Amino acid sequence: MKTSPYLILLTLGLFASAGTLFGTNGMNMEGYGSRATALGGAGTAIDTGTAAPVNNPATLLLQKRDARMDFALGRLGPDVSAEVPGFGSVDSAADAFYMPAFGYTRRSGKQVYGVALFGQGGMGTEYSGNSFMGLGRGLGNMTEVSVGRLMLPYAYQLNEHWGVGGSVDYVWGGMDLCMAMSGQQLMDLANPMSQVSGKASGSLLQALDGAVPEFAYFDFANGNPYFGEAKGEGYAANLGVLYEVNPELRFGAVYHSATKLSDLMSSDARVTVGATSPMGYMEMGLVGDVAVNDFQWPATYALGMMYRPASSWRVVADVKQVEWSEVMDSFRMRFVASDAASNGSMGGMDLRAELYQDWHDQTVFSIGLEYAPKEYGAYRIGFNHASSPIPTRYLNPLFPATVEDHFTFGAEHKAGRKGTVSWSAALGLENTVRNEAFGVESRHKQLNFQIMYSRFWGE
Repeated sequence: MKTSPYLILLTLGLFASAGTLFGTNGMNMEGYGSRATALGGAGTAIDTGTAAPVNNPATLLLQKRDARMDFALGRLGPDVSAEVPGFGSVDSAADAFYMPAFGYTRRSGKQVYGVALFGQGGMGTEYSGNSFMGLGRGLGNMTEVSVGRLMLPYAYQLNEHWGVGGSVDYVWGGMDLCMAMSGQQLMDLANPMSQVSGKASGSLLQALDGAVPEFAYFDFANGNPYFGEAKGEGYAANLGVLYEVNPELRFGAVYHSATKLSDLMSSDARVTVGATSPMGYMEMGLVGDVAVNDFQWPATYALGMMYRPASSWRVVADVKQVEWSEVMDSFRMRFVASDAASNGSMGGMDLRAELYQDWHDQTVFSIGLEYAPKEYGAYRIGFNHASSPIPTRYLNPLFPATVEDHFTFGAEHKAGRKGTVSWSAALGLENTVRNEAFGVESRHKQLNFQIMYSRFWGE
């Protein structure tokens, strides 16, 4: 079997633009790869193809053919809205995201290695400036957060029962943000005696010099559906094991490290502040640099099993622990006004803002059933549950991640002598959460779909 390295490099270039994702296990996806997703997200102890590095790299050893290449495309369909009684409701216009993925793996004796490109997860919302969130000033509110991974996995068969695997991951993250903040909210952040939802400081606040803020608007967004305006990069690693008791029973375990990402940075940000002083109303719009500080993806532990009660049936189950509390305590950013002429004497002034998040760790339960009556044919259903990690007192409609229950299903079909087409669908059931402190209510449900073509070499 010969596969041109130029084809692989070209494919990586095309798929490196994995767009913004909308996670439903916190910011994680409910599953990775069409097989695992159709089975409720359970993929720690089964063959999930080139999605193995993001599920459990040791499961690459379940690959029977000499080589495999996967091409996948997912459509994520969030349905999100926000409401404040007496002020109306607004639906998020961000209701469709497309997620490409690619992977290639090859077996050589007791080892399997390869490359894979997957989107890890994220969030995205967009609210009209004509809604209550626009503060009566036509200020649109939106977020797009995305994290992707280029993974280099390797797995080795130790003996008849045990196998190990790992991957080194190049990780990149991006963020777009347009956020309007009322004067009351800004004063809460700036007043050390209050600070219910966060805190703010910096020379820009001091420059208000007793003026009463009316609003603040943070804006760094480029309109690019694939890469956020504020960007960062770093690395992570995964380590997994696989233990096969017999052909009917198998266990898997995996540890995904937390990421080491640089700050997400942009040199094309804008902050606008309106305030009223004894001299009257004033409004200043400043351009400059923004940095989202210490945005990371959490460590995850997972245990899984596969049981085959009959030749055509498989029962799979996973339990995952996601350590959101280690990385999602606060959302922190810093803006520094540039020396552009339009900034005048305010060049070099800064504003630091911190919004409390205090996410809880999350336990994810996944279970699935597969019926495979013949080679390269299978039918799958599953269920996924994970309590929302977001405390209601810090719920922000711009950052919803509140879906808790998913029903999943899918199938796999033969496509020629050496190919298959598999697909999955995941229905995230509606969940409504209310922030009692600010009276805002967020509703979130979701329908995701993925299709994947797999090409095999060897017998």
